[in-house]
Amino acid sequence: MAHKHFKALLLVACSVLALFVASPAIQRLVASPHAEFFTELAIMGPYHNATYPYNIQSNENFTLYFDVTNHLGSLAYYLIDIKFQNETQAKDSFVGAGSDQSPLGNITFCIANSKTVELPLSISLQYTVDNQNSEKLNLKNITINSSTLNIDRRTIIWNSEKQGFFGNVFFELWLFNDTANTFEYNQRYVSLWLKMNP
Repeated sequence: MAHKHFKALLLVACSVLALFVASPAIQRLVASPHAEFFTELAIMGPYHNATYPYNIQSNENFTLYFDVTNHLGSLAYYLIDIKFQNETQAKDSFVGAGSDQSPLGNITFCIANSKTVELPLSISLQYTVDNQNSEKLNLKNITINSSTLNIDRRTIIWNSEKQGFFGNVFFELWLFNDTANTFEYNQRYVSLWLKMNP
């Protein structure tokens, strides 16, 4: 009888030891994956897809839709800076730091965790070809949702290689930091290059 108890005790001890040795591997299989906290930013064209306006005329309206999704784990307060640059001002990426261009205006909004907000923007640019130099386009204003934002004294030079005047309207996403009590660049941006026809 003692032999059976010893055998059972040995079996239990071996089982406990096996579970103890295997526990790190089991824990990786059973544990829930680590959650990532981030914000999604997407831009869609007038038809809610990736068909974007390109050839535009002065005062021509086009609509863009911005989808912002909050995966930060709590309510978030966002700001989108609206900016414009010509080809000589453009840089390849705004990841790490936002553009040094001054914002023309901005939009602020809050989003609950795991929710998406769609922001429709009706946009038009007002510009004229320079009277004394036909290879220079003078920008006057950009109108977004009936609000006129002044971009006077910005010019676009004719691109002889691409045969046109090109400008980039772009939108940077900023997130409010409660601790610092300020908006901080969220390393998210979208942009749209436009051929601006005289």
